[in-house]
Amino acid sequence: MKRGLGIALLCLQLFTAAVTAAEDHAVILLYHRVSDTGPASTRISPEQFQRHLDWIDDNGFQVVPLARLLEDIEARGETVDNAVAITFDDAYASVYDTAYPALRDRGMPFSVFVATQSLDAGFGQFMTWSQAREMQRSGLATFGSHSLSHDHLEARREGETPAAWKARVRGEIQHSHQRIEEALGTTVPMIFAYPFGEYSRDSLGLVQSLGFAGLAQQSGALGPRTPRNQVPRFAMSQNFGSLERLEMALKSRPLPAREAGDQPHVLRPGEPLPKALLLQIQTGGPAFSKSVNCFAASGEGLVVEREESTIAVKLPALAAGRNKINCTAPTGQTGEYYWFSRLWVVADESGNWLNN
Repeated sequence: MKRGLGIALLCLQLFTAAVTAAEDHAVILLYHRVSDTGPASTRISPEQFQRHLDWIDDNGFQVVPLARLLEDIEARGETVDNAVAITFDDAYASVYDTAYPALRDRGMPFSVFVATQSLDAGFGQFMTWSQAREMQRSGLATFGSHSLSHDHLEARREGETPAAWKARVRGEIQHSHQRIEEALGTTVPMIFAYPFGEYSRDSLGLVQSLGFAGLAQQSGALGPRTPRNQVPRFAMSQNFGSLERLEMALKSRPLPAREAGDQPHVLRPGEPLPKALLLQIQTGGPAFSKSVNCFAASGEGLVVEREESTIAVKLPALAAGRNKINCTAPTGQTGEYYWFSRLWVVADESGNWLNN
């Protein structure tokens, strides 16, 4: 009898541990256009999008409002099992015309991040404020700031001092948030999506000081250790929107690692380009660190040097524009990976960068 009780207790402990592991992380998906037209990097076809929603429905994932998901992770260190949030950047018209009906039919909540000057100007490729209010009244849609202008906020204007830049970017964040609340007639969550996913040490600090959560565009899951001003999202697009990639994204977990050192995110003309990235593996020790592999955005494997629980990733040559690397390690469950992504924005000789 005692032996049977012991086995039962052990099974219960293993089950509880598994549930906890499944609940201490979540994934945010990022879409732009849901359309058959537009740049492949920022659109996904309506058919692909429908297949994504079907897969989410059929495989036990729970679509959770973004603000609730962030609050759960920050306040309690966990959220519902198999949690995923769906987000859209830029407020394209296709979100209202195509994505919204599909999400509404399934009762799935979602968030839209608005560069407010585009809607104020009435540009035809974007939704209208009236359409945004309709979606907001459905109880499924929430809105957040994507700046006023959708400019490269890290680019400094000619003669602009650091103080003037900071004031301008603060205005891009605060005034767009206020404009959304004014247009919708309601309060909206304090969540800011960085235009182009670009941020620096200064803008990260500004977003934090203003009390906003900050959404990035590099891949990865979020968990209790994820910086609130640097939340990863898996971008879904025509070329990176297969069901296999969706499954990989939804089954990912945060890699338990932190950067060793204080390397910049934005590199301006004349600044030396980094040759390596140092990561300190926070749990699992040397055995776990040996399972970590890193890749350039092209998918090319990168050289990784390991010493105890520290890994040094040899970086590819960084070019003008956005440069990303991904580091992953298997979780031990089939098809599941720990995931870490790092971004560098490199200016060209004129101090600007490309929309790559």
